[in-house]
Amino acid sequence: MEDSKKRKMEETDNDGESTTQEELRLLLDPLAKSQLVDLLSRLGTQYPSVAEEIKGLACADPVHRKLFVRGLAWNTTSDTLCDAFRMHGEIEEGAVIYDKVTNKSRGYGFITYKHMESAHIALRAPSKVIDGRMAVCNLACEGLNGASGTPDLAQRKLYIGGLSPNVTSEMLLSFFGRHGDIEEGSVAYEKDTNESRGFGFVTYKTVEAAKKAIDDPQKTLGVSEFELLSAVIFCVACFFFSFVFMRC
Repeated sequence: MEDSKKRKMEETDNDGESTTQEELRLLLDPLAKSQLVDLLSRLGTQYPSVAEEIKGLACADPVHRKLFVRGLAWNTTSDTLCDAFRMHGEIEEGAVIYDKVTNKSRGYGFITYKHMESAHIALRAPSKVIDGRMAVCNLACEGLNGASGTPDLAQRKLYIGGLSPNVTSEMLLSFFGRHGDIEEGSVAYEKDTNESRGFGFVTYKTVEAAKKAIDDPQKTLGVSEFELLSAVIFCVACFFFSFVFMRC
């Protein structure tokens, strides 16, 4: 069937209706990206050879293979980052990004897989615990908006204050994981000493899970009670107190 379609196309071309590559470029150039995507997707479903050409170009472009990983612990190295993602496929390149002046981690890094399929597998479960912190990945081309840039983020993110120094990120994630799947979360640590700052954040995958956590009467973790606020309320409170302090 495919061969007969090709023959018909070739016969049409031989009858004087052939179009040069330059002429096709002139026709395609004014089209919008959405029109080109629609055209190529339809041609790809009709002609396997076109589909293979599209896949080949996509695989060759790192934009489909490179992941941005944020929320890394300050002590996470490029080796431990790669070890965490190697289960999904062969890694072409992976690195934690460091500050040029202090030579300390900036809390994020990149993973580039050798094959596009490996990146797709990794993105099926974008959250994973690395060195005690819940890291999140998305396609690097999406930047920071790829992972948590949804409209309901403010309702899913919680601030946990008053944590005792012995509470680790693993304990925090385990405690709050009772209410639902966690997208991102960690105790806040000092960069220089790696000591707890006494608070942390948890971002759930659903608003319902965040509401369950807030309504849970149990507010004790480790050896002390903690306070739990919506991240929005926390930010408003910080702004208010900063404003009052500046006026004094």
